[in-house]
Amino acid sequence: MKTTKRAQYALRAMIVLAESQKVHPLRSVAKEEGISFDYLEKIFSKLEKKGLVKAKRGATGGYFLSRSPEKITLKNIFNAVEEPVFIVDCIKKKCPRDNTCKASKAWKKINKEIEGSLSSITLFDLIK
Repeated sequence: MKTTKRAQYALRAMIVLAESQKVHPLRSVAKEEGISFDYLEKIFSKLEKKGLVKAKRGATGGYFLSRSPEKITLKNIFNAVEEPVFIVDCIKKKCPRDNTCKASKAWKKINKEIEGSLSSITLFDLIK
């Protein structure tokens, strides 16, 4: 499994917010993490729509986590900015070979393990 830059950047930026536990200007997050501000703005739009961050407008504005770091998992973050994670395309949708394919059990098990790992790791785990 390979994650996209979008998912990697989202996670890095969310870690910054989790560590600060306060309103953090997006420009400073972009600068601190070496991420294009425009690209990070698009990522944060998705994170905000999924309810993971909130925005505070104004001169002292920025973004902050919408809930505690203990309640935000990697799966939450990845699914906010990407499609759900599937190790192979054939388990994403009904495969015509599903009943005869001997490999499908392995792919499904691996995918379930990945989802379990992403669901079990929180932002808090990464910052403690």
